[in-house]
Amino acid sequence: MRRLTGRSLGTWSLRLDAAYCLVLGVFVAAGSPQIATAVALPGPLLAAAGLTVAAWAGGVLWMVARLELRLALRLVMGVNVLAASLVAAAALTAAGALAAIAVLAVALDVALFATSQLIAIRKIDASSRGATA
Repeated sequence: MRRLTGRSLGTWSLRLDAAYCLVLGVFVAAGSPQIATAVALPGPLLAAAGLTVAAWAGGVLWMVARLELRLALRLVMGVNVLAASLVAAAALTAAGALAAIAVLAVALDVALFATSQLIAIRKIDASSRGATA
């Protein structure tokens, strides 16, 4: 079995993150009136957040293509940590336990992307140190 390198893990993590953001962003934007009934946040705010997340997907793919991989991973990881925190905080506004759990599941998904990006950065750094040693 082929070993997953930091570079391949990082590239896959960013691409999957972009796909997730696109799907989630479109879903949140389109479903914002219904989602607003489950969480105490205004529908227009949710729609704007969904569109922003969908647009962010394009930004992530741009970074994969144009930036040095470590920089792209660090930038996206930082945004993911912030986003996971904001989404987890939004769970506090949920009208019921099921809605809170659903929102927390999204926060966990985003946090797991940040974790995979941190692992990729560490693997890239370790292989760089090994190559220069």
